[in-house]
Amino acid sequence: MYFDELYAPLKDMQDWQQTAFSAALCERIFPHYALYDSLLEANQAIIARTALDQVWKQLSLRGNMNADTQLTKVEAIIHNEEDESFGAGLAFDALVALMATLHCVDNASFEDAASVAHLSRESVAKFVELHADDELSDEQLIRHISTHELMVQELTFQAHVMELLISQNVAKASQIDELKAMSMADGVSNIGISINHG
Repeated sequence: MYFDELYAPLKDMQDWQQTAFSAALCERIFPHYALYDSLLEANQAIIARTALDQVWKQLSLRGNMNADTQLTKVEAIIHNEEDESFGAGLAFDALVALMATLHCVDNASFEDAASVAHLSRESVAKFVELHADDELSDEQLIRHISTHELMVQELTFQAHVMELLISQNVAKASQIDELKAMSMADGVSNIGISINHG
């Protein structure tokens, strides 16, 4: 299967590379949670933002975080799943991806990194499906999603991040900073929304 081939390089990555891959994809979908939090006026996005920033600091060797502490804080802000809105779903997935990334800090694994990649990819799939023609058959819908510009961009980004990390044998602060900036994309998510302009 295509995704098996796409994520095969993750299996041979060092722990820090798997964590950096996860953090990069977390940044791509973080605006989904930040926007949802803003609309609810819950003021809890700072907790998740701090946790993700701590991961980046650890990767760049500028800090030594307690991943369990941050994980507990993030788990505490997961919203009520009774909210079945599209935005709530994306926000929930973003926090789940963050928790998987935090788990990678102390115990990196292919499974966690791949799950973050799946959540990021699924956010695009859900968005494309939401705006798709209702008349499409299941087969047409699958083809529409897989060939959509946003999905192509998502998979290209994921592959690019893996290539960048594989080319680096050791974590260097400057390269980690570049990866973070590239992943944040000025606060615009992988489906084109941001906390600034929704």
